[in-house]
Amino acid sequence: MHYLVFLLFICWINNICAQPYAYITNQGDNSVSVIDTNTNRVIQTIDVGNRPAGIVVSNNGKRVYVSNPESKDISVIDTKKLKNIKTIKVGSAPLAIAISPDNKSIYVADWYEDSIFIIDADSLSVKDKINVGDSPSGLVVNPDNNFLYVANRDENTIMIISLIENRIIDTINVGTAPFGLALNIERNELYSANVRSNNVSVINLNTKEIINIDVGSFPYAIEIDDANNQLFVTNQRSNSVSVVSLTKMKTIKTIHVGEYPEGIDLHPNKIHLYVANWFDNMVSVIDISNLRVVEEIGVGEGCRAYGEFISRK
Repeated sequence: MHYLVFLLFICWINNICAQPYAYITNQGDNSVSVIDTNTNRVIQTIDVGNRPAGIVVSNNGKRVYVSNPESKDISVIDTKKLKNIKTIKVGSAPLAIAISPDNKSIYVADWYEDSIFIIDADSLSVKDKINVGDSPSGLVVNPDNNFLYVANRDENTIMIISLIENRIIDTINVGTAPFGLALNIERNELYSANVRSNNVSVINLNTKEIINIDVGSFPYAIEIDDANNQLFVTNQRSNSVSVVSLTKMKTIKTIHVGEYPEGIDLHPNKIHLYVANWFDNMVSVIDISNLRVVEEIGVGEGCRAYGEFISRK
């Protein structure tokens, strides 16, 4: 009896101490680096398709999906085995990738075909396709799985898709070349990083009113910090992350990171922010309590990690 209690205690301690993994796509060497966020060290490198860019971790933490634009496919990683277990052929240039809250559907934006492919997560096969705008680049799904938001980079629009009917129900004009998207449920706002107008569009989803906030040069991806009511935006050509106050509706600080930052994701501890720097093969870790880089982690060549790359479970 005492031995059983001891084993249960050890399991409980292990669960408490266990930390999520960060999965970083490395476009230059066709791989994904797996970072143990407890030690901030790479513990595994997984081979995937050609020129991987987009990534999403399933909400249950069991799988990671990686978009490979040049091999025109999606790699499926088993997070228990830390192995690539399946390759799914999709379109002509899959880039942005997102997953439904119930983990049943994977949404893939195809850069060349101007469409969204929907993959069934059980059969790992394409089950539907929705035509959208020119060069779809960013995707986000609302928690109720009712709507999918799509950024069309080369026509400066955001499209809202009803996932009940799989059709476009609204189109919103934003800044120039929208790319990364983020959805704020508490405020019912959608944020768009506009690469060529160097700003972020704040879209009120109730009224469709828009406020544009200036950030750095070539903003790419966005992360939300709900606790402090702010946004973090990677700026490719400024080698920085802009901190945007949603109270003041302006940039309040600029954090210098590595060269050409792209993917950005907030750790579940709500303290550390991870940023993939494409040109120097390194991930910056930012402490959001003091808005400073506290660690740098070497990964593979050409790290991009565009999407939600840190496991939540």
